Formats: sequence, structure tokens, C-alpha cells
Amino acid sequence: MTPVPSGESPAGAGSRTDGAAAAAALSWTCGLLRDCGIPFQVTGDVAAAAHGGTRPVRQVEMFIAAAHVPALIRRARDRVADYPWRRRDDAWDRVAMSLVLDGVTVEVCVVEAARFRDAATGEWLEAAVDPAASVTMTVWDVEMPVMPREQLVDQKRRLDREVDRQDLLDIAGDAP
Repeated sequence: MTPVPSGESPAGAGSRTDGAAAAAALSWTCGLLRDCGIPFQVTGDVAAAAHGGTRPVRQVEMFIAAAHVPALIRRARDRVADYPWRRRDDAWDRVAMSLVLDGVTVEVCVVEAARFRDAATGEWLEAAVDPAASVTMTVWDVEMPVMPREQLVDQKRRLDREVDRQDLLDIAGDAP
């Protein structure tokens, strides 16, 4: 594990904001989920940073079970920018909601509805996110449950986008 040192953040963290704002949003969201007793797993850019990625963190993404979405909406109603709905692009098909804190968007996705497209075959694969299988890591002085390195590497190899190839160089020591 190569956590981001205290007082630093990956360059460009957050959406139109600085690393301090992204760190505060991540800390607030992790704290809220813990206070609500909602198991979660941090994925994407932050997970890559936790495992040694060096590219800028552009978004904060995490997953929870569908059964916990109503409780999260009730507790974070003043921060909800987008209520849960299916979002699909070339790489991902998932149900997600957006929370916004000081200009930083945190995407909270539903575990049961998440699929990603294997770039080599075009096949949609279950993301198989399991909060119980998380590893505890620290980014921006925030301790959180993160997607295990092996799963993150496999997912990034299959997605094979430019950002994934960069992450693989950093966290797996090789290209896809």
C-alpha cells in the first residue's frame, strides 16, 4: 500500500476543486456511511490512489447495497444532487446517485446493479463489488474500505481505457 501522504493529495483531485475539498467530501461521506451502519467500498480513482496510482483523482466513487439507499437519502437529503437512476455509458452500466459537498461530486453506486464492459470482448460483466471483501486503506488521512488490489487490477485490465492503462502501470507495474 502506498497511501497519499498527509497534507498531500493526488493532483487535480475533485471536480473543479482542490484536493482538500475532495478529501473533505470523502471524509464526510465515509463518516456518514459509518454513522448509518452502511457497509461500503471505495472504488475507481480513489481506490487506484490507495493502491499506488499517481494520476489525478477526478471523482469519488463508492458502492453500497440497494437496501441501504433509502437510509442514505434520508440522512444526506441536503447533499443529494441526483437521486438514484440507471446510468450507462460505453464502459459502465449501474444505478447511482450523486452527493455534492463543496463542489465535489461523490457517486454512490448500487452493488447489485453494477456491470462493466470488457473492452476486448464487448461483453457486459458483473462488477461483483463486495463491501465485505474490502481492504482498509488510508487516502488523504481518511481510513476507508477499498476494493482489493487484485479485483481493481482485473477490472482495469478488462475496461482498458486510457485511465485504466495509466493506473495499471502504477499499481500493477505493467500495461494491460
